[in-house]
Amino acid sequence: MEKVNYMKIVIGGTLTGIIYFLGGWDIALQTLMIAMLIDYITGFCKAGYEGKLNSKIGAKGIIKKVGYLLIVAVAVLIDRLMGDTGAVRTTIIYIFSANELLSIVENWAMMKLPIPKILINKLEQLKENEEER
Repeated sequence: MEKVNYMKIVIGGTLTGIIYFLGGWDIALQTLMIAMLIDYITGFCKAGYEGKLNSKIGAKGIIKKVGYLLIVAVAVLIDRLMGDTGAVRTTIIYIFSANELLSIVENWAMMKLPIPKILINKLEQLKENEEER
């Protein structure tokens, strides 16, 4: 029983620290995290569909997503230096989320699965709006 409580404390403390460095568990970060997970899953499915499953490519995908989170942490630091407005962090998260969501649609399309046109249009619009910032 002692071991279980210790593990809960360690895991809880670690996750709390990570969320703190990422600027909090708001809807923007939740969206990015879910989009990264779905993108990784659809990328895995696409690789299986194409017969190109490769652990090195999968590892590169994970490294890319960890890199996104490190950039978000840097944006949090910049925001804190500039008065804690959250503007830099939010912009970075929106840009990364748009990239991930477009990647999900691309993975889906490469497997020749149907994609509603409105979804493609809205994602392209989101990406364009964020690139203008």
